Amino acid sequence: MWKSVSCEVQGSGHIRTGTPCQDKTLTVVLNGVNIIALADGAGSANLSHLGAECVVRIISEYFSSNFIMLFENDDGNQVKQMILETIMISLKKLAVEQDCKASDLASTLLAVAVFEEKYLIVHIGDGVIGYLDGEELKIASLPDNGEFSNETTFVTSSEALSSMQLFKGIINNIAGFVIMSDGTEQSLFHKPSKSLAKAIVKLMHRTCLLDQTAIKNQLSATFQSIIAKNTPDDCSIAILVRPTGILRNYYDLNLSEKCDILGLCLTKSNIQKRILWFDIVMRYLYVPRDIQSISRHTHIKCTYAKKRLEKLILCGLVVKRNSSYVKSN
Repeated sequence: MWKSVSCEVQGSGHIRTGTPCQDKTLTVVLNGVNIIALADGAGSANLSHLGAECVVRIISEYFSSNFIMLFENDDGNQVKQMILETIMISLKKLAVEQDCKASDLASTLLAVAVFEEKYLIVHIGDGVIGYLDGEELKIASLPDNGEFSNETTFVTSSEALSSMQLFKGIINNIAGFVIMSDGTEQSLFHKPSKSLAKAIVKLMHRTCLLDQTAIKNQLSATFQSIIAKNTPDDCSIAILVRPTGILRNYYDLNLSEKCDILGLCLTKSNIQKRILWFDIVMRYLYVPRDIQSISRHTHIKCTYAKKRLEKLILCGLVVKRNSSYVKSN
């Protein structure tokens, strides 16, 4: 099963000027198609945040309704034309509604769609698209910048069609995809070597392991406290993963990795005993259980069991539904 998460954080430069966050992301499953999409609104376009929001919605709807047709069409130029025309129809309609020009809604576009064992990727403008192939992070699509690093192509640009990057393929050993805006590039992409930061594998792994709300909160907190401080620009990311290969489930983690997920100190004298309790509970919660049954099963009082369960909920491994607890995935 594929899981996804995304976040966008307003840049310090936009906070100072009162400019809305122009990065927009969307993760969705429609018609059995898993989609992540990201659009970075042009800083020079007054309503680019509205355009970016429109673009991620339209590309997601189009991919979900036409995946097989697009994948089986071997005429890449025709596919690109259909994608761009679909986007521009919606942007022109939005421009009429907002009483503005289409160029006022300019944004980049990065999107990945997965259906069964096939994938489609489309990229216009800057930002990076990567994927985890087995144990190796690889680049699918690099930023499209002009002569200067702050120049790029937008979906409304005259050269959008010619610069659009389009890929399709079979999943095979691919365990995850990541798309990021140019603001996020500053921290998670090394331009000289054209390589992605290893921290992305950790983000992918946690997306597999944790409850979606918990990983989204953790991701947003990381971007607020670390990623956004490296650039005045907005920062955004979207991740699509499945638990396979090095993206192992909780039971296959070693002691150190479990401590990292649970926020526990590896050097504490009773750490193995504490981890054993969490291991037992995680295996027990394959179906919802109430606190009384968990207490009996683990041989500790309900009060202590509740405190430990709160830690599992906080880190995203367990969710509470009504009066019962169950594993998050």
